[in-house]
Amino acid sequence: MIKKTLVACLLLLYSIIIRAQDPQLSQYYNAPLFLNPAFAGTGGNNTNNNTRGIINYRDQWPGLSTPFVTYAASVDHNIQSRDMGVGLVVRRDQQALGLNSTQVGLLYSYAIYLNDKLTFRPGLQASFVSRSVNYYNYTFGDQINANTGQIATTGADNSLGGKNKLYADFSTGGLLYSDKFWLGVSIYHLNKPNQSFLTPSTSLFVRNTGNYLPMSLILQGGYKISLEETPRRNGKLFKNGKEKSITPTFLYTQQGTYKQLDLGVYVTYDPIMFGLMYRGIPILTYDGIINSEAIIGMVGMHYKEFTFAYSYDFTISKLTNASGGAHEITIIYDFETIHYKKKKGRAIPCPKFYNQ
Repeated sequence: MIKKTLVACLLLLYSIIIRAQDPQLSQYYNAPLFLNPAFAGTGGNNTNNNTRGIINYRDQWPGLSTPFVTYAASVDHNIQSRDMGVGLVVRRDQQALGLNSTQVGLLYSYAIYLNDKLTFRPGLQASFVSRSVNYYNYTFGDQINANTGQIATTGADNSLGGKNKLYADFSTGGLLYSDKFWLGVSIYHLNKPNQSFLTPSTSLFVRNTGNYLPMSLILQGGYKISLEETPRRNGKLFKNGKEKSITPTFLYTQQGTYKQLDLGVYVTYDPIMFGLMYRGIPILTYDGIINSEAIIGMVGMHYKEFTFAYSYDFTISKLTNASGGAHEITIIYDFETIHYKKKKGRAIPCPKFYNQ
């Protein structure tokens, strides 16, 4: 019985540790609604009614026996007459040994034109998250034969079966941008939801306060540099409908004691875009391990209303690239724009493709 209890406790502790950080996507500007709710409604040129659909897939550490797989989909729409955007996000995160989570969220943003050059866009997000664990995927002590080392297919602890947790999650963010730069901040898990599978104890002798998801702070920004002087239209640089630019970017994330910095540059030579990023903060260490994680390469192209992108994370940490790194694929579709009378609007100069 002692062994069973210890194993159960270790499993619960493991689930807490690997969920201490949110799942992340390396192609973060190809998944903007998971980066900041203020990005809702910013697809296309952002000056007409425009709808954008995005599908993301990430396979992290496929070289290990228990990889982490993330499926994500989002759709957002710019409502021109109201200067606002709305969006819907769905994400499924499959983690090691049957620990999974599914998120469904609604987003809202509103454009405030500060002057002829600057726009401020606040955003809100409300989500419901379903988190589950399947104990049938685990091996318990009573399944191991101490004499032969053989593992039985079932054990007494299989009666634990599956556990589920449903909770609400609220987030907010804001973007300040012109036709050349953008600077944003987003805060996720404002309500610090309790994601523990355990029922809070009412006993005076047992302290079970839950597993509260810490707030996540994300800072993002960048600056678009045109490679040649070209006419402007709707805040974008064009030459015969083709964009040529270099865009340096940064992304800083802090959640609890965990900190991460992504520095990168994107080169766009329409219809092709390349990206190269570094993830890590080498001046920081965690338990003596230098915080230097990966070098990320990305290539993408667009054809008519479609955009296709692929990226690979080359692991440079102690985990080494024997983990298989991480593969990421994105498909974006910009629905046909409904044109109205010219209205004030401004596109965010993030490294992304536009339906031209």
